Amino acid sequence: MPDLLDEGYDVSVVLASDLPDSGLVSARLGSVFSIACASPAYIERHGAPHVLSDLVRHTCLHLMTPVFPPDRWVDGPNGQETVSLDPSTFTLNVAEAMVVAIRESMGIGVLPTSSVLPGLRAGTLVRVLPQYTMQELNVYALYPSRQYLDAKIRTWVEFLREALPDTLAADAESLKEFVVT
Repeated sequence: MPDLLDEGYDVSVVLASDLPDSGLVSARLGSVFSIACASPAYIERHGAPHVLSDLVRHTCLHLMTPVFPPDRWVDGPNGQETVSLDPSTFTLNVAEAMVVAIRESMGIGVLPTSSVLPGLRAGTLVRVLPQYTMQELNVYALYPSRQYLDAKIRTWVEFLREALPDTLAADAESLKEFVVT
């Protein structure tokens, strides 16, 4: 997260479970989650997992983030269920690169919905474990002060408050058609 004041930023959009105490103003804009995906060829060769614990018998690719541990996938906003995974033979820190690895049948990966929807629509990815929504995070807009709020900041935050929830809901709704059995 950038230091808004020292680095000269007006607003920062942050994904986090919770925000630490700070002198910044926060506006919660919604939440995002990730889903498990694989390529059709991977599922054909290895079968589809049916419950989270089935993942221990699959090759799982890890997306490194500062928010989630690399050796566990967490279901739901409160971590209702987790699966501990063996160290991955393939780890990335860029979602778009992970999409390519999954598409090339290297294993199953958990990625944000916005990263996988194009592949799901094209048929190069399939959703596995559709009953799970993993790695859920809140989306916040952070800005320095309510007092003397610049018009451009107010306008941007209001735009995000109006547009982002509908966009996130549309992404979540479109996932319903991408289920492998």
